[in-house]
Amino acid sequence: MIFYLIKNNFKLIFRNKLAVAVLLIGPALTIALLSNAFDSLMRSYTAPDEFSVGYRCESRVFAENMEVIKDAGKKAGIILTEYPEGEPAELITNNDLAAFADVGDKSYTLYKSGDHKTECAIADHFFDRVMSEGVNTALDMIAPSAEMSSSLPVTKLESMPAVSSTDYYGIIYIVYFSSLGLVCATGMLGSEKKNGIDKKYRVCSLSPFSLYLARLLPTAAVVIICALIETLLTAAMFDIKWGKPLVSAAVVILITLAGCALGFMLYGISRNIALTIIALFTVIWIMGFLGGSFETYMYSSISDTLKHISPFYHANRALVELSAMGHSTYTVRSVLFSGTVIAVCSTGAVAADMIRKRGKA
Repeated sequence: MIFYLIKNNFKLIFRNKLAVAVLLIGPALTIALLSNAFDSLMRSYTAPDEFSVGYRCESRVFAENMEVIKDAGKKAGIILTEYPEGEPAELITNNDLAAFADVGDKSYTLYKSGDHKTECAIADHFFDRVMSEGVNTALDMIAPSAEMSSSLPVTKLESMPAVSSTDYYGIIYIVYFSSLGLVCATGMLGSEKKNGIDKKYRVCSLSPFSLYLARLLPTAAVVIICALIETLLTAAMFDIKWGKPLVSAAVVILITLAGCALGFMLYGISRNIALTIIALFTVIWIMGFLGGSFETYMYSSISDTLKHISPFYHANRALVELSAMGHSTYTVRSVLFSGTVIAVCSTGAVAADMIRKRGKA
């Protein structure tokens, strides 16, 4: 019976032609407007040949191998200078530093100068590569009980090439609109309410999880199809460069499923389509604001802590770096983040349905 419901829901979704049209036309219009508006601004962010970054190191592995890291930094145009004492903000101002890195055992905090946005983006990328690749490689080579004194491998820590506004917005707005895919399901959900189908579901033999899948799968499939069409269309129109198509597709598909799962959880709680859409748009807008959907994540003034709570930050950074360099340490993070959102929201949606079903039994 679940296959019949999926097939029927497909038909109901496609009846809402306006919502499908928004998913098809919306990204292209937004990409055209924003890529043109911010083209000159992003071109103005050109990095100098060299710039200075201060650091304070509490990690023994890094302290013992800092000369290797400094050599890698010079190749990326970063002059690293140690400042054991002092407030980061004062050190940046008094020593004309582009940024200051406070490096711990497993993470780092980068304090940024508002006058050196491009340099800060490069420094952030550099330290992220050192932390995620250099440390992991070092720890793999050393037994857990051994002294951490082996040479820290730091290779190919190049800075990320400049990204055009067309490539940036052409990628992230496919992600942004795909996460709003629940708008396609309004026809299906409205039909259920109008015809009392949701009441019939309560007495049928299908489990709440099966009913949830009967809604989620056709909705996600329609959104993914729209995203694919839109990706091919905008790539042809604006010459947008996607790196590693299969990997990029996996990132987009997972965050699409995460957005749909979030929407169905909100609907399961409220059982009101209008409230669900308002709540979904609010959550997506906030996550997009934190994750670089409006202000590019490279030059954003939002703190790193807030950025990292947004699924969009991980997905956007992974996709943009895949486009610019062909690889990204954020790909796995994005997959795990989206997967967690899918699991949590799906559980919430099914639980809400079960509670309501028991309450009206």
